[in-house]
Amino acid sequence: MAIYTISDLHLSFSSDKPMNVFGGAWQNHEKHIKENWLATVKENDFVVLPGDHSWALRTEDAVEDSLFIHRLPGKKILLKGNHDLWWATAKKMEELKNANDLNSIFFMYNDSLLLPSNGKKHVIAGTRGWLCPGDNEYKPSEDNKIYLREAGRLASSLKKASVLLENISTSDRGNLYVFMHYPPFNQQKDTLFTQHIESSGALHCYYGHIHGFSSGDIKEARRTNIILKENGTKYSLVSCDYTRNQLIKVAD
Repeated sequence: MAIYTISDLHLSFSSDKPMNVFGGAWQNHEKHIKENWLATVKENDFVVLPGDHSWALRTEDAVEDSLFIHRLPGKKILLKGNHDLWWATAKKMEELKNANDLNSIFFMYNDSLLLPSNGKKHVIAGTRGWLCPGDNEYKPSEDNKIYLREAGRLASSLKKASVLLENISTSDRGNLYVFMHYPPFNQQKDTLFTQHIESSGALHCYYGHIHGFSSGDIKEARRTNIILKENGTKYSLVSCDYTRNQLIKVAD
């Protein structure tokens, strides 16, 4: 069993939001994602998808996009992204699963999970995140409250992860991995998100949200294996257009 990740699929099987208009890696991206997924992932593997799965506006409109993900191999763990307007309460998402037999999908809400992988027991923690202070679009009067709330949710997820890790024997214990939709930093690398992540001892943090690599987005957020502190956590962008629709292996 292995763990993979890919973010920002932006599916639109039931809505008129084709990504082909953006060209490049978005041209027929669903087809390429499916081909790469089938060539990479086995049925007992895990795939973590950190947000922006569907352009649907309502839960019932996300069925076809959810079925596309469900029918691919592996057990999928989905986190919410900023464009997932169809994402509802845990109860409604469970109803969506049951009504459409989406038994390979787990909707993760600011939580942590234990994932076995080839003899080791890894732990993942995740939340949506938010814009960080210093971002060009950050408006303190509107965003500060959400930023603080999301930082608290990440801290809560990591606290749960710590308990899970402590209950794993040393010989079986793997690593802690963090998944977020938003990048946990910008030009200001010392954020509440990175403070929580670094103090948790996480091996790697994966995130999405960022696209358009010729635009004015943050250059630091377009790389993989970024290290902010010596011997600290690695940070990697896994938006599907950045990975060229390839899934990224998290753990063997």
